[in-house]
Amino acid sequence: MKRNQVVLVYGMPASGKYTVAKRIQEKCGGILMDNHYFYDLFEGLTEVSDEKWQEYSEYIIAIRKIFLDVLSKYNSTKQHKRYIFTGVIVRGEKFPAELQKFAKNLNADFIPIELDVSAETLLERCDNEQRRKRNKISNKDKYRVLLQDWLPRAFHSKSPNRLILDSTNLTPDETFARVHKHLKQFD
Repeated sequence: MKRNQVVLVYGMPASGKYTVAKRIQEKCGGILMDNHYFYDLFEGLTEVSDEKWQEYSEYIIAIRKIFLDVLSKYNSTKQHKRYIFTGVIVRGEKFPAELQKFAKNLNADFIPIELDVSAETLLERCDNEQRRKRNKISNKDKYRVLLQDWLPRAFHSKSPNRLILDSTNLTPDETFARVHKHLKQFD
């Protein structure tokens, strides 16, 4: 790697963000900071009702911002690093801008990777054992309601380094192969 990299793998729930990010970490190296790492900080310690979810999310977003600030300030410059983040991003969220600032502070390439998947495929993928184990949305009826809200507001990066990948009909291996090819141009 010539420079540090800040990779953002984003898309709707069940689009394969964590699967792709984990493969990047395993095959290419990097530090994975899945969006659930932040939300899971309080797993088992708190109960959040649907009515309080927005307020709870704002606290998690603040924690994630502090995390980026600490990394920016105290990052080791001895070697190049790849930071891999995941998230469900909708227009108006500050996280992509915060990651771009973080990348700039590290003199890093900011590489957003959007996993675009059809709504029908997302609904099929949402109900599985792995998602239930990680306390992710797995109820199809609840997920259908979220899609109606989130899909029209989906964030689309304008970064010149972005990759928008329709992975509706791709296997995880095929998806990773295309992502890996994209990342190689920054190595």
